[in-house]
Amino acid sequence: MTQGLASLIMPAWQPRPEWLREAVGGALAQRNCEIELLVVDDGSPEPVANLLTSFDDPRLRVIRIDHAGATAATNAGIAAARGDQMRFIDADDVIDRDSTARLLELIGGRDDVIAYGATVFCDENLRPLWRMTSDVEGDAVIPCLLGRFTTRPHAFLFPRQIVEATGEWSTELTVSEDWDFILRALEHAEVRGTHAVATYYRRHPGGLTSDPAEGERGARAVIDGYFERHPEQRGTRLERRARARMLALIGRVYLTHGQRGKGIGNLARSAVRDPSAIALEVTQGARAVPGFARRLIRPRGAKRRTPPDQS
Repeated sequence: MTQGLASLIMPAWQPRPEWLREAVGGALAQRNCEIELLVVDDGSPEPVANLLTSFDDPRLRVIRIDHAGATAATNAGIAAARGDQMRFIDADDVIDRDSTARLLELIGGRDDVIAYGATVFCDENLRPLWRMTSDVEGDAVIPCLLGRFTTRPHAFLFPRQIVEATGEWSTELTVSEDWDFILRALEHAEVRGTHAVATYYRRHPGGLTSDPAEGERGARAVIDGYFERHPEQRGTRLERRARARMLALIGRVYLTHGQRGKGIGNLARSAVRDPSAIALEVTQGARAVPGFARRLIRPRGAKRRTPPDQS
């Protein structure tokens, strides 16, 4: 058994009961490691504890707070956690039963290493669609800043010391708050990764960014925050590349929501700063969003000349 307690922190607000129970069951099924699971009920009208009465496991704790958003619930989980390591998981996804033990092995007892694994994107019924992996090792700050560290937040395991050095999750952001936290954490540690599956990510309409304007605000806040912390890097090629990547990301978000004008406009401004940012975003968008490439060339509502994508 890998030594050290790992705290799994799961914020939940009005979760679908069957998905919540799958998520909790997957967390409690972790093998070859010692875990605790903290489900933080973010003031759901129907108390989350009522949905988990079938679980009789001393490792499970349900904490209820007044409704304040997912990041406030995550911060409450951190404050209550007892583990030497922390993992942030979602109430509608499922983590692999061996993943926490693997991540603990990668950390190897160090307090300056963050471990990560692969994410399998699935449909609503957890049928696999594609696997997201990364080969980044060591210093991951710049790859994360430039969108080249292809990971999901639920695939990470953080030493407590890194979480404490990073500070709380931002309660000012509702989109890109995970990117913000991970980027800040990477400034205090190096990373070690594996292509083994860490989490199965359930794609569903309720899990998509519903407000592209809020997505834009979040992305800008992440980039602005980084250069506020590192003013010596302002005006450099790195800032130009980072802001180009941000504009490309914003452009993709608008395109996926059918706002072609804003999408193309942001992509064009990105290309002026760094054309490679467009290529990266188009590649990632085409893989993650069915039909994404077609949105770059056909206005919303235009008549199809080929059969629709059935993927």
